[in-house]
Amino acid sequence: MKRRVIKQGHNTLTITLPTEWTKKLNIQPGDELDIQEKETSLILNGNENLKEKKTEIDLTGFTIPLLWRFFQSAYRSGCDEIKLKFDSGKKEYEDAYHFYTTQFDYSKLGEKMPHKPALAMIQSVVDRFMGMGVIESGKDYCIVKDMGAPSVKEFDNSLRRVFLIMQQMFERVIDAVGNDEIGDSGICKEIHTIDLNTDRFVDYCCRILNKLSAQFSDSKKMLLFSSLFLLELAGDEFKYIGKHLAVAKKSVKDVLPLAQMVKEHFDLYYELFYKFNRETAINFGKNDYEIYNEHFKIKENLKGEARSMAGHFMMISKFVLALSELRIEMEF
Repeated sequence: MKRRVIKQGHNTLTITLPTEWTKKLNIQPGDELDIQEKETSLILNGNENLKEKKTEIDLTGFTIPLLWRFFQSAYRSGCDEIKLKFDSGKKEYEDAYHFYTTQFDYSKLGEKMPHKPALAMIQSVVDRFMGMGVIESGKDYCIVKDMGAPSVKEFDNSLRRVFLIMQQMFERVIDAVGNDEIGDSGICKEIHTIDLNTDRFVDYCCRILNKLSAQFSDSKKMLLFSSLFLLELAGDEFKYIGKHLAVAKKSVKDVLPLAQMVKEHFDLYYELFYKFNRETAINFGKNDYEIYNEHFKIKENLKGEARSMAGHFMMISKFVLALSELRIEMEF
């Protein structure tokens, strides 16, 4: 779209705003718009004037994974109010919050989570997403609403929390491997709980990127979305490592050197992300080769759960390498 520049007064130049755009963002005469100068472009930010974004999701017939996908997508997209409808005739639902663990991990350890009424199940889902709360409920529905106002500062703080939680999981797993904490379902539960916080902050960052999209360039937003997705996938690998620790019957200490190297790899990426420089990038590249050499050296001697754990640590290193590529692209 093009707009003609109009001269007003002695040295003032103006352009008109597109009508459809002003209607969409609910911009009224007298409103203030934030204008950012970026090289040859001016970015007008009217996000704070947006009308509330509402949606409705009918959960009837949904599996627990499908429920998560729909609610998570609505949340990430920036919906301010979500109405959830459910089958009032269905008295019990599987525990949504621990669904994947109960199905695939705890079940192998002989544990089962009790079913819940619909509202209790939905509340456990809502509690997992930052800033959201149930404000109204009825026989076959509930309404969930955003209780806060996201900002760029909150994005920065939340992204930093993702890195810190990842480091926490590294430290906990390395400690467990070094001390041979095996055969205990507690380690599986602990790591799963820590990783849920990773997911919460990743989702919140995605939500802020969508709600405050004008604050980020399109290219930067794409790279951040991709980075958040990979960080979430890397975090999931710790849950699998925790499961192997819980069911292991023999020592897994032989995995320790590889685990420590992968943690160092992640720490270098963390440093590179916030303070990009050539020397750190070179060290990161060298470390990547060393990890593969270490894995090749020890994998033939690893058996059972230890061998599986090594595979998950290698997967984390691959995610970290992909993350570094995205970070390098941010420099151009």
